[in-house]
Amino acid sequence: MRELVILAALVSALHAASLPTGTDVVYKCQEDQDKIATLEAESFINDHHRHGYKFKFVSQDSRSAEKKTDPCEVVLGITLEETECHIVNPKPLDQCETRMETQTKVTAKCNVTISSAEGKAEVKDYNCDTEPASHEILVTKCPDCPSLLPLHDPKGLESVKTALQKFNQGSDHKSYFKLMEVGRISTQWMFSGQSFFSQFAIMETNCTNKEAPQNEESCKALCGDQARYGFCKSTKVGIEEPEVECEIYEAKNITHPMKRPAQFPCNGFAKIPPTIYPICPLRPILFSRGPPNFVRPTGN
Repeated sequence: MRELVILAALVSALHAASLPTGTDVVYKCQEDQDKIATLEAESFINDHHRHGYKFKFVSQDSRSAEKKTDPCEVVLGITLEETECHIVNPKPLDQCETRMETQTKVTAKCNVTISSAEGKAEVKDYNCDTEPASHEILVTKCPDCPSLLPLHDPKGLESVKTALQKFNQGSDHKSYFKLMEVGRISTQWMFSGQSFFSQFAIMETNCTNKEAPQNEESCKALCGDQARYGFCKSTKVGIEEPEVECEIYEAKNITHPMKRPAQFPCNGFAKIPPTIYPICPLRPILFSRGPPNFVRPTGN
């Protein structure tokens, strides 16, 4: 009996080893292969998303395919939701949580064109409509929940500036960090006054913490695999000093190359005033111009 059990286990193991893995499957745009396509779409969109937060696949809403194209081609309508992981965060996407309704969810409805290239699913194009949840609906469900502010809100940016100064002053890191971009600003009124809750990404510079305050403008962000990035959350209640917490990620853990943002992305695709970073189209519209760089506070 013991020999039969061992034999059955060996047969099962050999059968499992003979099954095609994800890398062995030839993608042919078939409906039963849509999961392969949606996973590739999720990965590709995040790899090309250079601002804000990572997005996670939620559902497939539609599909259309031409029967006689070579290579085959399919257009999938999918829904993605913004996670709490900023793009500088090296955490794998499957470990990133999507936002709760009380945090103002952000949803992207995308049409993704996928074809087969050498038997692999390959994204050819995508366009997404990215929207935060309705503030009016949120207020009816949670009147006391913080509401999103525009990313260039002057008071919100001032709270970010003060929080970053506080981080650098109390940091054990030798390098000085400067603002990369503001991810979110929300506000709430309390008995002590207006409160600001901010999230922002920071980047390491070539200045030390000691020399930066005297010569901040000359501090240049480190590039490529030399740079460490970080993500901060700050809270400022009324006239009190802000509280700030930052995570710093080692350079080798950055999931994809970062580019210092020179202006707001999407060349006009962002709604004005913008409260979120939308997923930009893969093919930018060259004739459209976006608003100026307003996501960094200015001044000393």
